[in-house]
Formats: sequence, structure tokens, C-alpha cells
Amino acid sequence: MKISTFSNDLLELETFAHRLEKFIETEINYVDGGLVIALTSKYGTGKTTFLEMWKSSLNGAAEKTEKKLVISLNAWESDYYGDPLFAIISGLIERLETDGKSVGSLVDAAKDFGWFATAIGSQLVNKFTGIDAVAAGDLAEKKKGEREETNQVIPDSFSLYLDRKNAMKRLKEEIEKIVAESEQRVLFLVDELDRCRPDYAITYLETIKHIFDIKGAVFLLAADRHQLENSARTAFGQDLDFEEYYRKFIHREITLPKITEAGYKRLASTYAPLFLERENERHCFMKLDHYLVDNISELIGALKLTPRQIQEVFRILGHILSTTEENRGRLYWCLGAGSLAMAAFKVGNPKIFNLLGSQNLHSDEAIAYLEQLMNREKIEWWFLLFLTGGGIHMDEGENKKDILIRSGFVDEDGEMAIRGDLDQWSYGWGHSGSGRFADIHEKIQQISQWN
Repeated sequence: MKISTFSNDLLELETFAHRLEKFIETEINYVDGGLVIALTSKYGTGKTTFLEMWKSSLNGAAEKTEKKLVISLNAWESDYYGDPLFAIISGLIERLETDGKSVGSLVDAAKDFGWFATAIGSQLVNKFTGIDAVAAGDLAEKKKGEREETNQVIPDSFSLYLDRKNAMKRLKEEIEKIVAESEQRVLFLVDELDRCRPDYAITYLETIKHIFDIKGAVFLLAADRHQLENSARTAFGQDLDFEEYYRKFIHREITLPKITEAGYKRLASTYAPLFLERENERHCFMKLDHYLVDNISELIGALKLTPRQIQEVFRILGHILSTTEENRGRLYWCLGAGSLAMAAFKVGNPKIFNLLGSQNLHSDEAIAYLEQLMNREKIEWWFLLFLTGGGIHMDEGENKKDILIRSGFVDEDGEMAIRGDLDQWSYGWGHSGSGRFADIHEKIQQISQWN
């Protein structure tokens, strides 16, 4: 499900976007050069979706003063080409051309600098590939000479260094000119930096620092901070003081807002019909009602799953709950609830998934875990589901009543109440709940379905 505008936002991030815009407009006045902001959160939390929605909002701003010159960059896609400088410049050129602006001077400056990069790299190319890059260098020099109506030959390494330095200076001046003359704030949105090779990710940061540290330019880097730290330590060693290193490049680090309870419910309400029911294609064995949404949103919220993880949960459910149109909605409710739980644990806590599936989750361990996730009232409900579905370990000679008394859910005088309650749960499992969690575990692991 691709979401590209705030009108379809399930996580209420539009307010966050407005706060970010105001922050940028203020903070840009308090840095000497360009402003670099890191939007950090782990994989699958919605960084890419947020950038898409924010970009759409910025490009569609009604007021001219609110419009931004937005350059979208996917660092991972350019990793293959190996040069972040030209990837960033290419994105800038494409955006300017879209607006019908002249880019000739910037293109020429980039080509001139590129020639020196080619010349320096020729020896390395020849060494590691066996390909003589002199011809490529001669061609680049010829093209440069045609533009300048000259065909000078670089005499020595020191001259090459000076000329390369001047070419870089000219390139930076062209970028500064574009930023200064732009009536719009120039905003670079960089995504997927944490997926890049460590050396490329570090080079990307250093390129922004050395070439694009220009007053008026803003970079927003969407990345998992932990992954960037791994990249830096891979490049410079495990003893690197990452906090100080990171501070050289990043002015401010922010995170996406946490998903609210209402947000989890919206995700569940949206994904349930999207993944579990599809006209003429998929019918859900479990009844799609508010109980399903409440149960799954409660669990995915307690597990603090990311949007990407939640989609994976619903893909699992979509498969194991798929059935014929005649059987639609006829699955016993405990089997449905158990399937929801096991799909969520498969993604969010594989250890609990495997313990339930092998009837090795001890009652005290189950209660301690549930206490981390939810309040006491909910704990009892989920514990009874685990117990009656055969997910809780029972010692020889022990029965469900013994476990409930030992776990403190009822006292010994409540035997009749226990018996009646357990009968209801047994009916919900189809009168054979003793091994149901093992059945669900097998279906998920073997990619099978309920009959």
C-alpha cells in the first residue's frame, strides 16, 4: 500500500511536518553554512513514507513563500555508481530543469571537476581491473578542451592538485549561486543512507559537509542512527568517538513521533480488509469485525511493531486465514485470536512464538511477559487464550485449574467459576484446544492454511 500524501496518512504525521518546517525556518539562521538534520528511527518505521508525504505537501503548497525547491535523493540507489557528489548534483540539475531553469554553468563545472576525478582514478582502474583508463582520460580532456577551446595537457601531479582544487571551488561557487538566487528554500531529502555500504555512507556525509555547506541549503537525512554508527566504526575502527564524529556533520537529530493507540487501530482497520479480504480473490476464514481490529491493534501496539512489521503480520494472516467464499467468517473465534497472536509474535517476538508453539511457555514467564505489555485486565484474557489453546507448559499431573490457582487468577473456592469459564474457552477452540497453538505454529512455519 503506497501512501504519498497526508490525506492518506495513517500515523498523523502532518502536524509533525509543520513543526519541522517551522524549525527549519528558524534554525537556518543560527548556522554558518548549510543546515543538516538527521531524521533517525529504525528500519520500517515510516521514514520513506513520511518523506514522500512531506515532499508532496511542500510541492503543493498554495503560498509561494511556503514552497520549497525539493530535491529527493535515494542514497542507496546511487551507491552502485560510487560517487555521492555527482548523485547529489544530478538530483539538483534534474529538479532545476523541471522548473525550466538554466543549468549550463553548473553542468560545465561538474564536468570539469569530473575530469580530474577521472584522471586521478585512472591508475586505480588500471591496477584493479586491467583496463587502461588513459583513453577515457584523453577523451574527457578532449571534451573539456572543446568547451574551453583549448587542449592543455596537465604537466605534473602538483598542477593537477591545484587545478582540481580550483575546479572544486568553481563547482561550489556555482552551487552557492543557485542557492543564493533561488526564491525558494533549497531542501535536499536524502533517504536510505543507512542501507549503503559503510564507505559510501561516510563519503556521502563528508560530501555534504565539504561541498554543500552553503548558507540556505538544508539537508534532511533519513537513516537509522545505529546503522550509521556501524558504518563509521567499520570505516575508522571500533574506538571511534562516534558522538563527536557525528556532531561534525549533523546539527540536530530528530525522530518520528511514536505511533499512538489510535494510530495502531487505524493501521489494523486499514490492513485487515486490504490483506485479509479481496473481491473475487481472497476470503477470510475469520469474521472481520471490530473484535478482530481491537485484538490485533492491542497486540501490535503492545509489541510496538513498526508499520513495515505490521504489514508482515497481516501478510501472514492473509495467507493462513484464506478460505473459500462458503467458509468465510466461520472460523472458531479462539482459533482466530490465536492466529492473530502467533502472527504478531512471529514478527515481534520469535522466542514467545516458538515457546507457545511447543507448549514450553511457563505460566510465570507468560505472566511476566504480558505484564510488560498490558494492564492486568488484558493479561488475564491473553493468558487464558494461551492456556486453553495449549501454549502454556503443564507439569505431569497438573491441569488448567491448578495453573490458574497457582498464577493467582482465581482462588481455590472458585472451582465452579473456573470450570464454566474454561468450558467457554474450550468451545471457542472447537472443543480441542490442547494443541491449537502447535497447529498454528506449524501452519505459519509450513505456509499452510486452516481447513
